[in-house]
Amino acid sequence: MRLSTARLPAAAALLALAAPAGAAGGGSSEVVSLGTFNVPIIDGGRVDGSLQLELAVTPADRADVQKLGAAQPALRAAVLGAVLDFAQLRASPRVAVDADALSQALDAAARAADPAAAHVLILEVRTRSASPTP
Repeated sequence: MRLSTARLPAAAALLALAAPAGAAGGGSSEVVSLGTFNVPIIDGGRVDGSLQLELAVTPADRADVQKLGAAQPALRAAVLGAVLDFAQLRASPRVAVDADALSQALDAAARAADPAAAHVLILEVRTRSASPTP
């Protein structure tokens, strides 16, 4: 199912409300933030826009959040590769982002980097058109 970029922040807010205590941020967090990613969307050899994401990762069953946090640099590197591939092959600033396909790509990359990673949460996703050059 595709969601418009206007609906995704609202969906993330609902997810935060429905999450267990501490999972959406704050005190004893059960997620590890991966931060913000801003990558170019390339089409026909030119920059067509950008894909902007805010991501976090949840640990697998019985995985230590502290240990997963220590693996954050490797997770960010793996996820960045997946985001760059997705932006080049499947993203456009004129079409809604296929969140299901993006989620599958991010999960596969995170699990390959660290088996303690269960799921990459897409907290925010948006695309922007490139600024026209004069």
